[in-house]
Amino acid sequence: MEVVAFDVQNREQHRQLADLIEKKYGRLDILVNNAGIEKEGVEFGNPDGFNTTSTVSQEVLKETFDVNFFAPVAATLAVLPAMLERGRGTVINVSSDGGRLPSPGPGAYPSSKAALSAFTESTSFRLGPKGVHVHVVYPAFMATELGLGALERGLRRPPRLTTRSVETVSHRILAQAGGPGLEISVSGLIDAAMVFRFLLPGTYHRLRRHW
Repeated sequence: MEVVAFDVQNREQHRQLADLIEKKYGRLDILVNNAGIEKEGVEFGNPDGFNTTSTVSQEVLKETFDVNFFAPVAATLAVLPAMLERGRGTVINVSSDGGRLPSPGPGAYPSSKAALSAFTESTSFRLGPKGVHVHVVYPAFMATELGLGALERGLRRPPRLTTRSVETVSHRILAQAGGPGLEISVSGLIDAAMVFRFLLPGTYHRLRRHW
């Protein structure tokens, strides 16, 4: 295994790394965009128990989108030419269930992930028929450094049934990568919440406002 460290916010480095892999190994078959941040300075709640957006600055929003949205887009655009030329390839964008069911909070992280989900779905319509499979992953809650940091800053701990290990999510991605489905969703309970939101949006939002 070879590891190369680089700045995901540097779009030129995405292209250079894709070229390096193509030259060294012959081709790049799978791209997994998994890098993400949630700024330390963002707080999820105030002492009264209600969430606030007052701590969100334009700088935090920009950096969050640079890493969580524009970096995956840059990586995807860097590998697409060779994949399209070969007529095969797989791009996997790790989004967040917060992107489709955002919780009360500052909004920077879930909005960046929602943008990534929309980009993935939009591009899938044209890339799929050309042999490039595109997936968006909804991994549920994982006790990673990012996830635990969000809890420390006031995010309510998700229900146990919506918590998954990194290994479980990784296995699900490997099992479904390259398949016909766009979404790789790891929690059936969150999928059910999506249905509930669609059928009873008013009730859902009243309940969600305080969770």
